[in-house]
Amino acid sequence: MALSKVEEITNILREEILRGQYRAGERLPSERDLAARFESNRGAVREAIKKLEQLGIVEVKPGGVRIVPIEDATLEVLGHLMDLEERPSPSLVGQIFEVAGAMMSLSARSAIENASDEQIQHMRTIVEGLRHPVDVEQENQGAWRALGKYFFEINQNLVLKLIGNGLKTQFMGRLQKIGLHPQMDANRERELLDMMDQAIQTRDHEAAGNAIIGHFQLLKTGMQKTLEQEQQEQIRSVSHA
Repeated sequence: MALSKVEEITNILREEILRGQYRAGERLPSERDLAARFESNRGAVREAIKKLEQLGIVEVKPGGVRIVPIEDATLEVLGHLMDLEERPSPSLVGQIFEVAGAMMSLSARSAIENASDEQIQHMRTIVEGLRHPVDVEQENQGAWRALGKYFFEINQNLVLKLIGNGLKTQFMGRLQKIGLHPQMDANRERELLDMMDQAIQTRDHEAAGNAIIGHFQLLKTGMQKTLEQEQQEQIRSVSHA
C-alpha cells in the first residue's frame, strides 16, 4: 500500500533526525521549504510535524520547529531507532535488556512479598516449566512472558505494566520478527532458574529479583554476541567480495 504524503514526510524527517542529520536545538527548514522539498502542501507538512512532536523528537516553538535531544523523546522512539538498520545496535539492545531486567526484578520482588500461598505455587509452576526447556524456543519465551504478566497481576503496579507494554511492543516483537536469537549459557541459566525457584518458595524476594537480573544479563550478553558475530561476518563478506 502506498504511503500517504504525511506518512512519507514523517518517515523521512524522522529517520534524518534519528540519524543525527540535525543537531539538538537546531531548527528544521520552514513549512514552505519542506513543502517545496516534498512537492506537497503545507497542511501535509504541518501534520507530519505534529507526528514528530508526539514522538518527542521535535518541539514547535515561536520562530520554528526545533530538534529535541533524543534522550527527551518518548518510549515510542525506541522502535524507530531499532528500525534504522537491518540489525539493531548491540549497545542499544544491551541497554534495553538491562532496563527490562530491572523492571521485571522490581515487579517480582513486590509480587513475592504480597502473594498468597496459592500464587507462590503458581509462580513455581511457571518456573518449573522454564527449568525443563521445551524444544520450541517460542514456547519458552512464552513462559517468561507469562511469569512477568503474573508478577504484574499480583503487584498491580500500573506504571510498571505500561512501561513493560511499551518495551514489549517497541522491542521484543521486533527481535522476534527479524529472527535474532541470543547465544545463551545453558548451565548458568539453569543455575539462575534453580535460584529463582528456591527464592520464590522461601519468599526471598531479593534473591528472586537478583536471579531475574542475572537472566536478563545472560540475554544481553548472548544477544550482543549474536549481533557482533553477524557484523563481523558481514565485514568479512564485503572484504572478500
